[in-house]
Amino acid sequence: MTIQAYQTLYESSIAYGMRKALQAEQGNAEKLIKIQNIEDECADLEEEVDLLKVKIANMLKEQEEEKGDGEQVHLEDVAFFTSENKKYMDELTKILTTFEEIKKDEDEDEN
Repeated sequence: MTIQAYQTLYESSIAYGMRKALQAEQGNAEKLIKIQNIEDECADLEEEVDLLKVKIANMLKEQEEEKGDGEQVHLEDVAFFTSENKKYMDELTKILTTFEEIKKDEDEDEN
């Protein structure tokens, strides 16, 4: 081979090496951009997770409050109906006692 052929081969290999180096550098830049995008997306998703955790905690708290309120209403209803039932029982007992006394008096009058 002649010196000219070696020089052409050398220049061609230099150009090939430069192209590959530029491609690698461009690939690295694209990968860095992709990494940054993924990190941003990850941060956004972590923020969304935190917001959802707060929302869940609030919902559970509201549910517990509603449950407590419901239990309180139930206890008040039970107390009310228990007292009403006692009133009716007392009234019924009074009526029955009065009825028994009247019947007893009638029986005594017949004898």
